[in-house]
Amino acid sequence: MAVPGLGYGSSDPVTTAVAEPATSALTAAVTSDPVSKEASDSDDHASRWGLQMDDFIASALTAAPVLDRARASLAAAELGVTAAKWQFGPTPSLSIESTTKGQFVKVLRVQQPLYTGGGLTANLRSAHIAVHSSQQEMAAARRQLKINLVSTWADWVKSSQRAASLEQLTRQHETLLAMIQRRTNAGTATNADAALAAARLSAVQTEWTQARMESDLQRQQLQRLSHHPVPPSLMHALDGRTPAAPTLAQMLNSIQLSPDMGLARAGVDQAHQELARSKASLMPTLSLRFDRQTGAVRDTRIGLVLQSGLTNGLGSFAGIDAARSRIQAAEAAVAATEEDLFNRYHLEFTRYASADASASAAMGTAASSDQVLASYQRQFAAGKRAWLDLLNMVRENHATRQSQHDAAVEARASLYRLRILMDTSSQ
Repeated sequence: MAVPGLGYGSSDPVTTAVAEPATSALTAAVTSDPVSKEASDSDDHASRWGLQMDDFIASALTAAPVLDRARASLAAAELGVTAAKWQFGPTPSLSIESTTKGQFVKVLRVQQPLYTGGGLTANLRSAHIAVHSSQQEMAAARRQLKINLVSTWADWVKSSQRAASLEQLTRQHETLLAMIQRRTNAGTATNADAALAAARLSAVQTEWTQARMESDLQRQQLQRLSHHPVPPSLMHALDGRTPAAPTLAQMLNSIQLSPDMGLARAGVDQAHQELARSKASLMPTLSLRFDRQTGAVRDTRIGLVLQSGLTNGLGSFAGIDAARSRIQAAEAAVAATEEDLFNRYHLEFTRYASADASASAAMGTAASSDQVLASYQRQFAAGKRAWLDLLNMVRENHATRQSQHDAAVEARASLYRLRILMDTSSQ
């Protein structure tokens, strides 16, 4: 049945609303092809990509409790180095001792270690390793927080875009419902067509409400994670011409520079120093001691003190074996960490490549969907398409466009995560 007023090229605003799926300002910046729009820009423009996201993340890092904890651990480790250095100096002590005649004297003793079997050196090296380990822990925490922020940002943008697209879809269905009601009143359409349009509008309105709630939830999550307000302009933080993505080989080569590997290797170094301390406990120690007695008996003595003994008894030998086993465990942890990072980097690169390919393919699919929708509209106007077919095509066109939006955002977020994993200077 031909419906008057829906011919191709008609000035009826309803025709325009159906044949040309609207794209909001929010989604247009992400769905447009950045390369074709900015092909004439200089390469410096790509190097400035993501500066707004960089600033947002930098502000979030200043207020992150997890980094406050890491900073406190680093400060404690640095104080441990100071304490280890003081062990090389003289140690004063004051005591009250009894003589053979039952008299009490005050003894001021100053003892300077000369040889400890490498125990003091092992303590100092262990303290320095603890500082390095704390630095790597902070770097790992910073990197993980950056990745979490970008992932949450992507979820927020995608949910916001979905809400905006559903708003446009709601407007389309409202226009379609008004149109079919006019046709029903004119006797050129059935009541069933109007009821179907009303049901579709109600379903879309419900989805729109849910999408707005999801968008608000994601934004609040991003605000909690960053401890800063999230302005709407942050949605465009990764707009613009993107730089070249790193290759898989570059990604895998950067594994050895990651803070996780540095932390695992520090565990091996720490285990070696523990073995050195265990061995030093079996060695004799030599110290220079100065004693001054005051009270009932006055005396001053300076001499060398040689001490030898098993601090932990025969358990000291078992401690050495345990230290060797911990070295093996730490070395195995390095290998396991490297394997985990290999899988993680490979997965992250695969996610980016998949999202980038999906975004490129979705552009062509969305354009084809627009053409099919226009064709359905013309066929409906000519009476060759049913009303249900047109409604289904409007919905399918919306789904195609939404897939394009999601793929574009995911591709840019994945590229930014790759750059975070590759970045070692700012860790």
